[in-house]
Amino acid sequence: MAEPSDFRFLVVPHTHWDREWYLPFEQFRLRLGAVVDGVLDTLERDASFTSFTLDGQAIVLEDYVDVRPENEARLSALLAAGRLEVGPSYVLPDEILVGGEALVRNLLLGRRVCRRFGVEPSSAGYLPDSFGHPAQLPQLLAGFGIRTLLFSRGLGDQIEDVGVVFRWRARPAEVVACQMLPHYDNFARLTWFHDAEERVRAIVQRFGELVQRAGGDQIVLANGSDHLPVEPELPEILAGLEETLGAPFRIGRYEEYAPQPDELPVYEGELVGSRLQNLLRGVNSARIYLKQANERTERRLLSIETAAALRSLRREAAYPAADLRLAWRDLLRNHPHDSICGCSCDEVHRDMLVRYQQLDRTLDLVEREALGVGGAFVNVLPYRRCRPVDGGIVELAGFCGRRPEPFVAGGERFDLEAIAEQLVFEDEPDIGDLYTFCPGGETRPAELVSSRSEGAALVLEHELPGIRIETTIRSIPGLDRVELTSILENEAEGHRLRVLVRSEEGAGEVRAESQFAVVRRALAPPPPRAEWVEPPVRTAHTLGSVALGSLVLLTKGLPEYEASPGGLRLTLLRGVGTISRPPGLPTRPTAAGPDIATPDGQCRGRHVLEYALRFDGDRLSDAGLVRAGQDYRTDFLRGDPFEPPLAVAGDVVFSCLKQAEDGDGLVLRVFNPNPQPETVTLSVPARRIRLDEEQDTAAGHVLAPGEIATFRIDL
Repeated sequence: MAEPSDFRFLVVPHTHWDREWYLPFEQFRLRLGAVVDGVLDTLERDASFTSFTLDGQAIVLEDYVDVRPENEARLSALLAAGRLEVGPSYVLPDEILVGGEALVRNLLLGRRVCRRFGVEPSSAGYLPDSFGHPAQLPQLLAGFGIRTLLFSRGLGDQIEDVGVVFRWRARPAEVVACQMLPHYDNFARLTWFHDAEERVRAIVQRFGELVQRAGGDQIVLANGSDHLPVEPELPEILAGLEETLGAPFRIGRYEEYAPQPDELPVYEGELVGSRLQNLLRGVNSARIYLKQANERTERRLLSIETAAALRSLRREAAYPAADLRLAWRDLLRNHPHDSICGCSCDEVHRDMLVRYQQLDRTLDLVEREALGVGGAFVNVLPYRRCRPVDGGIVELAGFCGRRPEPFVAGGERFDLEAIAEQLVFEDEPDIGDLYTFCPGGETRPAELVSSRSEGAALVLEHELPGIRIETTIRSIPGLDRVELTSILENEAEGHRLRVLVRSEEGAGEVRAESQFAVVRRALAPPPPRAEWVEPPVRTAHTLGSVALGSLVLLTKGLPEYEASPGGLRLTLLRGVGTISRPPGLPTRPTAAGPDIATPDGQCRGRHVLEYALRFDGDRLSDAGLVRAGQDYRTDFLRGDPFEPPLAVAGDVVFSCLKQAEDGDGLVLRVFNPNPQPETVTLSVPARRIRLDEEQDTAAGHVLAPGEIATFRIDL
């Protein structure tokens, strides 16, 4: 049996700061001022209180200076002295609900803000409260020189195979992943050293042997939690513990915890288990209108950014770097895990919609300046594509702008009546909350009340108590997909509405688009090997593309699906009326937050939901599956005509084209989600650089399976 004297203890004082959650941002911001005031006072007064961690997100610096501009010099002095740890992120996002590029820009902006305050960001990937982690996170962190991840949620039965410290690999990179024991509040709210002694003994009893199994003798104690102030008496408490337990206790920073990877077990894949902590992935379907707004805004921002880079490459205009950086900052401010997840009070999410509207106004001007005023259609993806525009079909080569020309589209004609037979709209009572779905009765199929043809479209009308659904199914010549739009009029409460797309293939696994990856998942989660804090669920997340055998589902901002041998279910709407139910939900026995009423979370009113179907998934590579989703989601823009200044070839996926962070040339990013190496061919000279753009690499144009590649193009 492990004893406390067998270990060294790194005690990290911190506060976990949700910018907005059960209170709106303006009120939490004032509380932040008081909390950081206390931190500055304590560190300046007591040299033995050596450091404090500001939650891994650099936006805390901006928010504090906004409310206490007179304290900026004090803050900067403690940063320069190494007494405050900040970054590496700009905000602590939900890593699963935002796009891959948004995760990269979060780290880029976090670094920029830290340096503006005269300090380097923390070298620890401290992501304490994200509701799970995508499979490619290790490659993103390693691309910024970050080699250690400290996390709380996401570990499932992997703990029995890899323990609590392991090498998390996303080929060809990896980080050392360290489970908080068991959460980022394991040493919070100390009453005195007797309470602290009991806490230490309990942690050692539960996790000590797992730490030793990883070859370590150091345990991290996190002295803080949500919005908590500093505990000035901490050094005195630790001195008492050293005397009582015969073990060293030292105040430090997360970046000082760096287990060596030698001999550690390896894990590959997502971290979306809930054995030790609630995972709360019911947020995928909470307030779906937010997910739609975010997907639409991310897509628009990336499109405008690409158009501006193409114009810069043609030397027709300067790249609007400052304007686009401002736009990314404003978008990222909607990405914290309590914000984009939709699990906050109603005021927070009303504010988010206003911020999306404000960002649209910014982008209106940037788009006009980036694209010009010509009458051409602009394709901001590097692939040849067809799209319906103004009643006709337009085909464009990759990265070009052309005036519309007559085009006769061929391609497959779909039997819309047969497709309509595959659709079943289902509604079921939901007695859960914004974090968690919990069934409260039988599933009810919607009644088909009418079906009519309108030109090349078929319109279906379905009804349920309190719900009316009008679905238009379109087959467009030249496209390999059928596009569907469902318009909902919802007055029901406490329910989840889904559409089942039936399939009789009985495929054994499902492929889903994730951040810089396609993830293969079983149709049902395996039964837990031990009791989990939160039971696993059958629903999962997609960024927009899902394939079950030949059936392909493409979506715009509808991230939750469920796969079964009988087909794919897509969540269209989920309405609930509180942030968190009290403990005791069958689908989540413990509470997740405050029981605060959220009438807006019922999502009453009109909703327009867009998705599409293809039937060639068994012929699509993983890269082809993601490109199919990109093609569906990304419209042609309008601007000046131009010939392609850049060609990108290979079975890879385009991610971004933008100005380099240092202003020297452009950066192109692609990735290879396929299980085999792929070669990317570029029409202009380019050299590989690290993801953070700070180092050249020796890598070439052959991308390993799963590899993200960033190229610098000199102008």
